[in-house]
Amino acid sequence: MGNIHASESMKDTNAGEIQLQISAGSQDDLLSDKAQFPSVYRTVTREAYLQVAIGRLLKHFGWTWVGIIAFQEGNSENIIRSLKDEIGRSGGCIEFLLTMPSWTYIFTKILILQDAVRKSTANVIVIYGSAEDHVLLSRILHPDGILIPGKVWILTGELDLTELYEFPTFPLQGSLAFVNHKAHIPGFREFLSVLNLETYPDDPFLPALWEDIFDCNVITMYQLEDCSGHETLNDVIYFQSNLRGPSSGYNLYNAVYALAHALHDAFTSTHDKEIRRREDDRDVFLPLKLHYYLKKVHFRNTAGEEVFFDENGDSMTGFDILNWEYSGGKSHRAVPVGRFNPLAPAEEQLSINESQITWNSAFKERPPQSRCSEPCLPGYQKLMLPGKQVCCYGCIPCPVGEVSHQTDADHCVKCPEKMWSNTRRDGCIPKEVVFLSYGEPLGALLAVTAVAFSLITALVLGIFIHFRDTPIVKANNRNLSFVLLLSLMLCFLCSLIFIGQPKMVTCALRQSVFGVTFSLSVSSILGKTLTVVMAFQATKPGSRMRLCMRFGVSNYLVTLCSCIEVVICIIWVGLAPPFPSYDTQSVIGKMILECNEGSNIAFYCVLGYLAFLTCLCFIIAFLARNLPDSFNEAKFITFSMLVFCSVWISFIPTYLSSKGKYMVAVEVFAILASGTGLLGCIFLPKCYVILLRSDMNTKEYVSQR
Repeated sequence: MGNIHASESMKDTNAGEIQLQISAGSQDDLLSDKAQFPSVYRTVTREAYLQVAIGRLLKHFGWTWVGIIAFQEGNSENIIRSLKDEIGRSGGCIEFLLTMPSWTYIFTKILILQDAVRKSTANVIVIYGSAEDHVLLSRILHPDGILIPGKVWILTGELDLTELYEFPTFPLQGSLAFVNHKAHIPGFREFLSVLNLETYPDDPFLPALWEDIFDCNVITMYQLEDCSGHETLNDVIYFQSNLRGPSSGYNLYNAVYALAHALHDAFTSTHDKEIRRREDDRDVFLPLKLHYYLKKVHFRNTAGEEVFFDENGDSMTGFDILNWEYSGGKSHRAVPVGRFNPLAPAEEQLSINESQITWNSAFKERPPQSRCSEPCLPGYQKLMLPGKQVCCYGCIPCPVGEVSHQTDADHCVKCPEKMWSNTRRDGCIPKEVVFLSYGEPLGALLAVTAVAFSLITALVLGIFIHFRDTPIVKANNRNLSFVLLLSLMLCFLCSLIFIGQPKMVTCALRQSVFGVTFSLSVSSILGKTLTVVMAFQATKPGSRMRLCMRFGVSNYLVTLCSCIEVVICIIWVGLAPPFPSYDTQSVIGKMILECNEGSNIAFYCVLGYLAFLTCLCFIIAFLARNLPDSFNEAKFITFSMLVFCSVWISFIPTYLSSKGKYMVAVEVFAILASGTGLLGCIFLPKCYVILLRSDMNTKEYVSQR
């Protein structure tokens, strides 16, 4: 490749001979090692970035399944290893890797190569080598017609079309090539068009060029065999097809101008005396000084691009991406479709115009696809297959509650807490909010039942008020009977607070109203039970119970017991009131809107106090059940407490095993069932007597023992 040298021995230093070299073609990464090559510069991008460019191109088009054909030369093992690593980092896998030996032994691998290409399922094959290697490959594979349409060939060098015209069916169409970046040099095309032996007779390089291109023997300018000397490069097909000229010419152009700028800076410099010396009364230019100024050279060439060298002596011009087209005959041409610029930010290094690419007509998809497995659509995740490469995988649907939004997702992601996956598992939707509402059958049934029982209780209360002066109503403290009926009516109505959407007010009142009304009911029953006991004891001579009954001890007891529950509820609501909250875990795919109790301790205190009153009332009533009286209410109270306790004892396991709206329904049912038990056991017999057995509603009958 084109190199420019500047060297001179330095006799007064220990550095030996300093030799500067500006390369316009070598891309070997070793040249960037300044410890081994401190004075080597180049106007082409080093090979490591070519591998990065290939990886970025594969990633851009989603090509994850590729084959590689590489040529063994120089540091090929490290290059191939780096290329494989870069393809892996871009998410790709290699179906096959074939390394081709030198020309001498290359025919030993022809059959292996042809067989690998025939069996390959990859639509993209990287041919890693120089332009000469590409032409060599075309000569080897063309006779058997192995390079059939249906492959995208990624080349890593500029092809000499004069060689390929011997093989017009070589399927270049749709292939892509990375070549060293070049730009239009004003006047360069015109210069080449008039360049010949006659216009530049003193040029020492033209005779060798003419002999090589036009296959003639140039003995002297006036002694030519097989050519006239008037030929121009316009007669060469290669220059006709590539209007900008070869990239090596652009790189050599930059190298010459870089050296010229360094020389100019060196000769016009007035400082750095230590690297100048006097010899034979004249200044002698040293390569050391030229090396100093080459490191600092920075200019804009006639193509409008900046030229400079980095700390490793590299000029990071990048690569152009060419798309090879073939339309029959000898009409191959390369169209620039993109560029890889290593100096740009990582996400902007690769730029490509897909609309300008002409793909091979054998592909139905645009752009073509090259994958080991079909892509996993959104809603699915990859399933790695044992013994297969990571690019070869299966697809499984996302689990319930998880989604994948993109193609080929490695893992599904969980939806946010208040959302759930849709049926396709490709998006999250809000969870269904569940609560016991009036609009559903269960909620409506419970609400109607609660209202019905409250009306029945109101009816019983009305009967008792109407017959308040009858003996059976007056027996066992009729005022407590009125209080009990009123509290039972409130108990039935309080169950309505549990139905409907939980809100701050309803949550705060729900358990408190329930606790207060039921404590009032149980306290009233306790008062009625004590009234029965005191009434029996008061009949005994000298009993003090008469005094207790006269002062209404039972009424005070009801007030005291109820106030204790009221205080507990006030403290609960004041310090840690219940509030609406969402339970997103109990029911799959749904979100339960419920009332958080705020303080479990306060909640258990309310229930515990009710349990204490109930047990106390049950024990006293049970002990007084056999007192001699024609209408001993203690028997009915005992039975009612038995029903009450049975309901709430069975409520606990049922409540704890229920979820969502059914948990609330169980509590509402327990309220209604226990209230109905109290109403039926205590007041139904009295209503029967009042309405149907008026003969029993007399003072004599009630007083009988």
